[in-house]
Amino acid sequence: MPSITRHLHLLRNISGSLLSRQALCCLLILACLPGTGCTSSNSRIPRKSGQNDSDKVVYTDGVGRDVRVTRHPRRIISLAPDVTETLYLLGAEDRLIGVTTQCDWPEAVKQKPRIGDLLNPNYEVIVAAKPDLVIASTAGNDQAAVMKLAGMGLPVYVSAPRSVEKIFQSVEELGRITDCAAQGRALVAQMKERLNKVRFRLAGLPPVRAFFITWFDPLLTPGKNTFETDEVRLAGVESITADIPQFYPRYSLEQVLVKNPDVVITVEHEGDPLPDLKKTSGWKNLRAVQQGKVYVLGEYLQHPSPLFIDGVEELARKLHPERFQ
Repeated sequence: MPSITRHLHLLRNISGSLLSRQALCCLLILACLPGTGCTSSNSRIPRKSGQNDSDKVVYTDGVGRDVRVTRHPRRIISLAPDVTETLYLLGAEDRLIGVTTQCDWPEAVKQKPRIGDLLNPNYEVIVAAKPDLVIASTAGNDQAAVMKLAGMGLPVYVSAPRSVEKIFQSVEELGRITDCAAQGRALVAQMKERLNKVRFRLAGLPPVRAFFITWFDPLLTPGKNTFETDEVRLAGVESITADIPQFYPRYSLEQVLVKNPDVVITVEHEGDPLPDLKKTSGWKNLRAVQQGKVYVLGEYLQHPSPLFIDGVEELARKLHPERFQ
């Protein structure tokens, strides 16, 4: 389940009923965890923390915090699915001693010890595991929970994959702090090569105006400063909500009808199935619905890890199958 929908699914389970206004406010606060970008490249270069602590390195994480980390971490805990996915792709999974209940890729991760969920990590279990590195993400984790773990003296590094470029940076940064720097650089190079191939196939085509449904009830959509809006752009899509400053604003059907997008995009997930829009009041009047241009994609488009490339490729193929024959 992707990041924002994981939030909603968890909150829905906690409340036992439809999301309350307070729960939605909580969700949006989590999405707005401070630090929307990484610091300058110079500040991300590791610095020795002192002659008496030569086995430690200080890194500046994605939200601007200086974190003292063991130079060669061997016991790593991941607090978010995008972090777990990246660590596996970096080849660091053998040092991963704990993951959240939402971490479900690859299949082998299901055998890893669970340390709680995105919003409610089990502090006692994490401390007892004696990790030398804990990695959190702005794409899912609760700021208060992360700061509580840091306050317990644990080395908590926060990744902030707010855009495609920040995903690249996060992959390289996670490679660097987990002693997999070469693998991180190689992985980013592979990602960029795949995106260049998509760009080449779509060259010369006008952008497709789309409405991206993050969650149907209540209706949420990605705003301006989200990795989803940035990702679909690479698939030749112009999101009709790309100018909204909020991360995941509430949207109304009336607003969608006014803008009348060419296509409707959503991601398959549990807990909030998309109804048959051709039979749904209001929605059936949209040009995209009438023309059968409603695309339900795999969940990877909402994974701010290297897996997002699969989502971009899938969307580009659905929109322009003639370019991928």
